[in-house]
Amino acid sequence: MKLKYNAFTLAEVLITLGIIGVVAAMTMPTVISKYRRKVASTKLKKFYSVINQSIERSIAEKGTLILDTEGITDDKNAEFLENWCKENMTKYIVKVKEEGIEKNPNYYKIVFMDGSGAAIYLSRSVLYVFYQLNFDKPSLTTTNMDGANEFLFVYNKEKNRVEPVFKHNSVSSLKNSCYQEGNVQRHGCAALLQAYNWDIPDDYPWIK
Repeated sequence: MKLKYNAFTLAEVLITLGIIGVVAAMTMPTVISKYRRKVASTKLKKFYSVINQSIERSIAEKGTLILDTEGITDDKNAEFLENWCKENMTKYIVKVKEEGIEKNPNYYKIVFMDGSGAAIYLSRSVLYVFYQLNFDKPSLTTTNMDGANEFLFVYNKEKNRVEPVFKHNSVSSLKNSCYQEGNVQRHGCAALLQAYNWDIPDDYPWIK
């Protein structure tokens, strides 16, 4: 009696692998894009929550939070920024990997455990927070706030909160600011993404 075995031929296996390869090649870019958008969304949402919770804890402990920039010039503020940030922000943030004066002495940097970070600086007595999804990654443009890795926030003295620049602009206005092509400063990107609850909209061009 002869036993009969059923099996795939080499040609059938190669055809199947070829089909799998084609499907993978077609779907992989979409999967990678969704992953990148999710990571960016999670980091932005977490940063916004953590930085403002630290300020709230500082106010709860001290009763008030004062940003007194009188006599502080933009080119001589490194020590002031270091003291203020440590006293009112980073002492309340658990997962800080590194902090200190940036190479540019006008900036105070905070690097988080997830690799994101912020450069904090003063301009005309206004405190800005320049947040980067990947702190060591260079800008994709020749300017800052590219909307891909870099986003601009400002400290609101009246509300004692860090908020996206142009927070109160309309979504259409923010898109006009953020969706510009070329090497421009896209200041409205953080506010635009906050309007979407930090989710990345489908037509967002800078994170793919």
